[in-house]
Amino acid sequence: MRAMAGSGRIRRRLALAIMLTALIPLLGAVYWAEKTVRDAAARLFLPETEAHLERSLGVYQDLARSVKASMRHEAALIASHEPLRSAALGGQKAAVQRELERMIQQHPTLVSLVVRSDEEVLGSADRGRPLDPEKENQLEVRKPLGTPRGEGADEDDDKAAEPEIVAVFATDRARFDELNEMSEFVDRYKKLDQLRESDQRAYLLSFTALLGLTILLAVAAGSFFARDVSSRIAALSRATQQVAAGDLTTRVPADGNDELTDLARAFNRMVEEVEANRARIEYLQRISAWQEMARRLAHEIKNPLTPIQLAVQEIHRRYAGAEPDYRKLLDTTLEVVEDEVGTLRRLVGEFSDFARLPQAELERADLTSFLRELSEQPLLRDDEQGAEEAANQARIEFELPEKPAEVMMDRHMLRRVVINLLRNAAQALAHSGKSGGRIVVRLEQKPGALELAVEDNGPGIPGPLRESVFDPYVTTKTEGTGLGLAIVKKIVVEHGGTIAAGESALGGAKLIIRLPLPPDPEARPRAEAAA
Repeated sequence: MRAMAGSGRIRRRLALAIMLTALIPLLGAVYWAEKTVRDAAARLFLPETEAHLERSLGVYQDLARSVKASMRHEAALIASHEPLRSAALGGQKAAVQRELERMIQQHPTLVSLVVRSDEEVLGSADRGRPLDPEKENQLEVRKPLGTPRGEGADEDDDKAAEPEIVAVFATDRARFDELNEMSEFVDRYKKLDQLRESDQRAYLLSFTALLGLTILLAVAAGSFFARDVSSRIAALSRATQQVAAGDLTTRVPADGNDELTDLARAFNRMVEEVEANRARIEYLQRISAWQEMARRLAHEIKNPLTPIQLAVQEIHRRYAGAEPDYRKLLDTTLEVVEDEVGTLRRLVGEFSDFARLPQAELERADLTSFLRELSEQPLLRDDEQGAEEAANQARIEFELPEKPAEVMMDRHMLRRVVINLLRNAAQALAHSGKSGGRIVVRLEQKPGALELAVEDNGPGIPGPLRESVFDPYVTTKTEGTGLGLAIVKKIVVEHGGTIAAGESALGGAKLIIRLPLPPDPEARPRAEAAA
């Protein structure tokens, strides 16, 4: 539960980190976007711009008013023309017609002139072509032809009986279109200016919504990607707790190609090394206890051996009788006692050797060269019972690599290991009665270690004994103390290696020793140079 809670905390923290990573640049983007919009709006909607637009519109409006005023003034001048007035008041249609045609010629902005008296048309004239609505705008002005009036007189206070003149003027349409466009533009500009704040708020809200959506996506993505990382970290945490509780069989999955995978592999290697070191320490502690017991046994057995042998020899020597049966009994007793004392002395010697086994003093050496030297020497002692016969019956072969194979080793103690293994194999072959005995010593390079194997084609080691055969006093032979392989394992363990028993491809036993490769002597100078 604690590991699961830790996993949840890690996942939340990773998601928060991803969210903050996304939030910081997004906040900056929103700030700069909002500032850019405000700056752009401020540059576009300047008070001076609006004032200039208003003045420009005023100029257009003044121009339009001026054009209209000018046309009204022309209409007033025509209406005040005395010959035209007199003819109209006198009902002289021909005179009215002549005057209208003359006025049309004098005023090029006119399109038509019509003089009416009530519903009767007294005369009309036009410029000869109709008004072009696509290019011209018209302005119709009505003026009475009665009593003359000043320019400020009311144009609408006409008497019904008075004739009036209807003047239709034409002006360039483009000027008034520009006025309309300018007016519309100014209106749109004012509306945009009024909507500026609301648009800025809309932009800000849009960016804020985008920010919120991005944050949600970032949290979702962070949670998704953090799940794998947090679960692997939680697995490492659980494994660490199990190792702390003493379970050194714990391993974590090391699949992948990232830093967590490297950490998992390093953790597994560390646990393996701790497990191996603890096994070595426990084994050395057990061996130390066995050595102490062997020392005491050697002491207890050795002390009474000489008095027993001397006592029996003294009895045998002092008997001077002629009784043949008794003499034969004494001779047999002396022979048995001396043989058993000799056997006990050999046991005491083995116990003493085991108890006095020195600590290995390791130094860098070439294991290939070391084994090649051993292959050229007589490896089995002549004083060992059956050793010479076994040596003559078994063929010892060395299969060694051409390249050097350096390890940290104690040459004297490792020689003892090889000789002990060869002696055990030779004795097993001799006791099996099998002809054509063969013993092979093979050295091979393995990942991170050198593997030294001694195998034979003898009877082999039974499966149930392969784990315990290296314990003291465990043996497959009818004689012996079972200390040989215990001594071998202690020496191998002190070399930082391991030894295991298995089945050989030759059909017999196979003892495999794995010795770790020494550290690269050039690794530290390279690391220091790199640093």
